[in-house]
Amino acid sequence: MSFRREMRELTGTKVTNLCKRSAMREPDTIPLDKKDNRPIAAFDVDGTLTWADSFVLFLRFVAGRFGFVVKMVQLMPIFLAYRLGGVPRSAVKEKTLHVFLAGMSAEAYLARCRAFAQTIYPIIARPDAVARLRAHLGVRDQVALVSASLRDYLVAWAEELGVDHVLASEVEIVDGRLTGRLSGDNCWGPGKLAAIQANFGATPLVAAYGDSRGDKEMLAAAQNPSFRIFEEAPRNRILQLFSLYAGNHMELRLTNRL
Repeated sequence: MSFRREMRELTGTKVTNLCKRSAMREPDTIPLDKKDNRPIAAFDVDGTLTWADSFVLFLRFVAGRFGFVVKMVQLMPIFLAYRLGGVPRSAVKEKTLHVFLAGMSAEAYLARCRAFAQTIYPIIARPDAVARLRAHLGVRDQVALVSASLRDYLVAWAEELGVDHVLASEVEIVDGRLTGRLSGDNCWGPGKLAAIQANFGATPLVAAYGDSRGDKEMLAAAQNPSFRIFEEAPRNRILQLFSLYAGNHMELRLTNRL
């Protein structure tokens, strides 16, 4: 059975109804000291909450137009090896981090993470997905962003969204500089579910939202899994992406933010 068909059958048997849950359970009925027992709603980010890949956009944001192209060319051999099944996904991630971020000061990196979150996520966020996230917050669920993207810029966006939990891939920092390696596992596939269980224990996963194979285990564990249900994106999104990657849009925004 294909992965897409498997996900459609899985999500087709369970439907999230936030309106019904809201009517059954008002926010004020949950004591503040019982926060850790509230149900969890887990959201993948790239392709689910956003219509574009934020990890690659962040690399472009950091490296600039020319630097991005040069570094991506350097990475072509390992990209090809991954496609041919010669290297694991985590190795590609670490090689990419090394090429783009190794040696960068933690201070500069974190400043760019915040600038990126404040300027780029408002452009690439799906309105219908953000509305669903806010609906979960409205019924006092614990909302978590669960992503293979980098935690530091997701934390900055989570603050804007009012989300307290971010489970994502983390970069290693030694002596105030990025090493170009991951700190811990890549938060993808089984790693997403492992991160949820490690952080929330047996707390019910009431809903999960995803769009790819990397979300399979998380979706399978949820009471109400939703696969590729968010569709809102700009009609001119290809033009917008071209502008972000090839134009000076990012440089202008970065200059204004830093």
